[in-house]
Amino acid sequence: MKWAYSVSSYAKLYEKYCKENLPSEADDIFKKADEYYREFMRRDMPDLGKNMMAANMYDWFTIISFYEASDHRLDGEVLLTIKRESTEKMKFLGKIVNGNKSNWPYKVFEKTYVKFNKMQQEHQAKGEWMDSWKVEINPDGRTEGFCFHLIGCPIAKHAKEHGYADLLPYLCRTDHYLAEVMHARLIRTQTEALGGDCCDYWYVGDESPALEQYKDLEKI
Repeated sequence: MKWAYSVSSYAKLYEKYCKENLPSEADDIFKKADEYYREFMRRDMPDLGKNMMAANMYDWFTIISFYEASDHRLDGEVLLTIKRESTEKMKFLGKIVNGNKSNWPYKVFEKTYVKFNKMQQEHQAKGEWMDSWKVEINPDGRTEGFCFHLIGCPIAKHAKEHGYADLLPYLCRTDHYLAEVMHARLIRTQTEALGGDCCDYWYVGDESPALEQYKDLEKI
């Protein structure tokens, strides 16, 4: 059966975890999660449009749907576990992409966000996509890696308004995993989830001298 939450990149990850760890309850959890997901989409989906950024909201609704469907057993620690396991299977990317030697991935990310910003401006001029993230590309003037800020996070807003704030730090922490596979590191000093003005991202190679300055920085 194809569940409504199947559009999320987390769908199969949660299903696999449930089948392995809660086999006798898995089918019931899937059914309940689907019901929660449909309700979140109907009641709480902000005006994000259909784009790569909106997909983050589908992931968030899937995470909290399984959280509710499992009576809160599929919590933040489980989220980290399933994301880490899925990222481990992507280690082959490290043979293709090296954040210390390859600059093209950073350029690809930048072009992707430039394209998103252009599309967002066009839609917002028509009164659409009004609740989406604002993306500022390299506001800190970095000359290494790729830097951007996300402002006005609808996930953080939803979590804080509906009692899911405790899950936010776990979701944010998963941003570090894929970077590490590609011999890169995410330097982040603040998130809206933790009360910051924005979520700042700066990706550099894992051998970058810049990391020394942030060696005691918590992975948030």
